[in-house]
Amino acid sequence: MRRFFIILAAFVLAALAAAAIYNIPAVNDRLSWRVELLASRVRKIIAPQPETLPTPSYPIAAPPTFAIETPANPPITQPPNSLTPQLPSADSPTVTPEPMPLPLVYDLPSSVLLEASRREPQLQNNCGAATLVGDLTYWGWQGSEPDAPAWNASGKDIRWQKDIAAVIKPGGGVDKNLMPYELVNYAVDYAGLNAVIRYGGDIDTLRLFVANGYPVIIERGFREEEHQLAGEGWEGHYGYVKGYDDDQRIAYTQDSFKWQDINYPRPYDDLLRDWRDFNYVYIILYSSSRTAEVTALLGPDADPIANYNHALAKAQAETQQLTDPTELAFAWFNVGTSLTLLERYADAAAAFDQARSYGALPWRMLWYQTGMYKAYYYSGRYQNVIDLADVTLQTPGLEESYYWRGWAYYQMGNLDGAVADMRAALDTHPAWDQALAALAQWGLNP
Repeated sequence: MRRFFIILAAFVLAALAAAAIYNIPAVNDRLSWRVELLASRVRKIIAPQPETLPTPSYPIAAPPTFAIETPANPPITQPPNSLTPQLPSADSPTVTPEPMPLPLVYDLPSSVLLEASRREPQLQNNCGAATLVGDLTYWGWQGSEPDAPAWNASGKDIRWQKDIAAVIKPGGGVDKNLMPYELVNYAVDYAGLNAVIRYGGDIDTLRLFVANGYPVIIERGFREEEHQLAGEGWEGHYGYVKGYDDDQRIAYTQDSFKWQDINYPRPYDDLLRDWRDFNYVYIILYSSSRTAEVTALLGPDADPIANYNHALAKAQAETQQLTDPTELAFAWFNVGTSLTLLERYADAAAAFDQARSYGALPWRMLWYQTGMYKAYYYSGRYQNVIDLADVTLQTPGLEESYYWRGWAYYQMGNLDGAVADMRAALDTHPAWDQALAALAQWGLNP
């Protein structure tokens, strides 16, 4: 018996020592992704995740055609869309002088490659912050300068993405994803830049902005054949487009996962296929002094409502042109996303039904794009929201899924479930203003 207790004590001490060592930042940076990958695989054994989002369990109508229209008034309700504004402190990162503006170029050269900017290999689930580092430093931003750099296993300094993540992923890395608006909020609040998020981009959009000196952040699909993590399947991923070559039909990117290649090339066709997965969303950063340039380059898409209609028209056209079930599922999802942006929720819900009907949307889809929740919620389809969130939340660390399921529970009279979900959202993303506002609206404290 005594020997048993000695062994048990030794095991406990070893476990405590291992935990202490793991939580040393330099060690955690090197090992966290391996631990997360192992945990993901264990979860798949214990509770296998379906490969795709569930198809509708109810009859759906024939594929609809939606009118392209401009609402009389701009949208007034918003999805979870901003962090609580925080004023920069005295030691916040500063912006150095930006690249000089040039006359706008419309007769585009056959190839362009913008100057290099800081590259940091991403930490686990941190491609958004690592990608943002590249665009911010292009515009002159600098992160912190501690006494010693923060190294990861690749031997690269990754301290600036940690600066960003500390603000927009304050839960210590629990949050699995950053939304485009979160990247924009940081660029505006902490780097003094302006930014736009638009949808429905194409290769010419990338070429036009890059040729005029503006890198473009995109969010795209990241397939297993590219990331080569066996068994992990489809994921979402941010990229930073910094050049192109029309003769080779290649876009040059700065990629935080494929960071070893300073100008990671993506063939136009592959890039468009992957970009379709996210409604061809793109982010442009710029200074206030260059607002007129960006407005001119955006053209009609400078008006957000016009842009949402443009993205709707593009997605709807692809539902007629494509034949592959997976590509059709993404195209219909994009129709739903664009209709949600236009606050046409019943139409959006019908489009999302079509997207799900193909049985091809990846199971991680709602990690990254939550318009489906919003459309179903505002169409009064609360059980659909709950069912989809139940599947998605088999993996923790997704505050938006907790948020929408919490509101659906609330509408169905389940206050305990609603409160538990909002508090789970705050565990994932501490001080998140959307969850705090919901609890306050219900007369409750966090």
